[in-house]
Formats: sequence, structure tokens, C-alpha cells
Amino acid sequence: MSKVLVTGGCGFVGTNLVDYLLKNSGLEIKVLDDLSVGRVEYLESIEHFDEGRVEFIQGDIRETDDVSRAVKGCSHIFHLAAQTGVIPSVESPLKDAEINIIGTINLLEAAVNNGIKRFILASSAAPLGEQEMPIDEEKVPEPLSPYGVSKLAGEGYCSAYSASHGLKTVALRFSNVYGPNSWHKGSVIAKFIKQIIDGERPVIYGDGDQTRDFIHTEDISNALYLAAEKELSKDFELLQVGTGDEKSINELYNDIKNIMSKKDIDVPEPEYVKERPGEIYRNYTDISKIRDLLGYEPRIDLEEGLEQTIDWFLEDYN
Repeated sequence: MSKVLVTGGCGFVGTNLVDYLLKNSGLEIKVLDDLSVGRVEYLESIEHFDEGRVEFIQGDIRETDDVSRAVKGCSHIFHLAAQTGVIPSVESPLKDAEINIIGTINLLEAAVNNGIKRFILASSAAPLGEQEMPIDEEKVPEPLSPYGVSKLAGEGYCSAYSASHGLKTVALRFSNVYGPNSWHKGSVIAKFIKQIIDGERPVIYGDGDQTRDFIHTEDISNALYLAAEKELSKDFELLQVGTGDEKSINELYNDIKNIMSKKDIDVPEPEYVKERPGEIYRNYTDISKIRDLLGYEPRIDLEEGLEQTIDWFLEDYN
């Protein structure tokens, strides 16, 4: 690797990945982002930002000209740009498909045309739907939302482009990511912390016993880097990435409450409302395959990660 493209590099996972790459490698980095959610200021504020090593391109993955301009001169692509919400996908499935399916095809086409050495797709557990736990790569997908369908399609296209064109691809199914640089994040950890800081009563959908596997951005960034760097025997690999630990939303809220209370922050009892359609009830990950193939091992436990994330919000969120 010498120069890599990070799509969605001004977003939450993207800024953390760019920071990780700047800190842990000598790579030059192109960032493609349409700024519909992220901001250039987010990218420029990361700890290890180096203007000489980062080139920002404002563009849309649905536009082939933007994609071609961004891919040129790169050896690897980290494809993070996406429509990431379950509820927005239910409300607007066509927009979800345009971004997550057409955008991914545009990038795969450009990867083939520009001799990209490896294409790494950020996927999700959403394609699997409700499954016997823990989830792994052998489970038959049964998506519950258009978002799950579009992410499944992205995985399928990665497999197809490997078989049809010899493009080396890896699809990483992320579990629930949290951590610093959560300026705009609406996922549960960021939402709870922001609501508490703003003096609001946090909302829990359903009974709160639904579970997730929460993974810190440092661990996700490490997994992405390993997926690009490690030698793999197959042209396409599908890998679950998480911690292997199951945590209920009620337990999570109590953990956040305990940490913030020690910082003399008043934390109210949450409000429980009706569950939302299309959301998985129970979810945690078997990470045996990614351990074996990439030597991946999660390093940041949830308590440490929550403390770090809360401190980031108290210092940087406004």
C-alpha cells in the first residue's frame, strides 16, 4: 500500500480510520465524501491530521466522475460511505439502494478499471436479521430492513467482482461501533451520552433487554487495516468483526450512568417506548474466523471505551 482511498472519510468511522492510518502507517490518504453528514472540519480536527498526507475530494459515490477522480492513483479502497440507518431505509428504500448498491457498484467498477489491489467493504450484521446467537459467517441471511438488503447486495457484488474480474475484496460485517468523533452519530451510545449532557431523558425502545456487540473505533480501524494488509488465499472473504461480548441496552445504560455519575453528571432514569420495526432483538458476534485469518483481537473493553467516549463528548461535543 502507498496511497489509499477512504470513502466517507469525513464521517464517524472514516475520521477514526484516517487517524489510525496516519498514526500507524506511512500511507497517503485520499478522502471522498459528499459532506451530507460529515464535515471537512471533522477530518481536520483529528489528532494526527497531516495535510500533506491527506487529500480531500468532495464528491458523491453515485456519480461516476467523482468516483473515477477519487480512485485514480490509489492501490486500496476502504469503502465506508453509506446510508447507515435502519429507519431511514424503511422510510426511503430507493435512496438507500441508490447509495448502498449503486454507489458500491460504481466503486467496484472503478477499482477494476484502475487496478486496485484490494477493496474493503464496510458491511453490517443487518443482512442476517434474527439468528441463533452468536452470529457467524455461515448463517443464512434473512434481512429485516431495506438497509440489511442493500448491505447484503454490497457483499454479493464484492463476491461477484472477485469471481468475474479477479478483484480482491473483503467484506467486514461490523457490529455496533462507538467511540470518539461521534459528532453526528445517532446510534445508541452516542445518543444516550448526548441526551444526558443536554439534560434530556434518554429513550429506550422496547424493554431494553435487546442486546448488541459494541466495538470501539480503534478496534474497527485495526480490523480494516488488517483486511487490507494481510495475505489472503481467497479473492473474496466475508468476515464478522466485533468483540464476541453480548450486552443488553439496559446494562449499557447502567454502565454509562455509573461512569457519568462519577463525573458529577446527573443521569435520569430512561423512558421506555414501543420498539421500532426492522430492528434486530439479539445480536453478538463469533469472531473466530477473523482471528484466524487476520490475527485480529479486540483490545479495548467496553468500560474503557465508554470512559474514553464520554470524555471525548465532554471535551469536544457542542
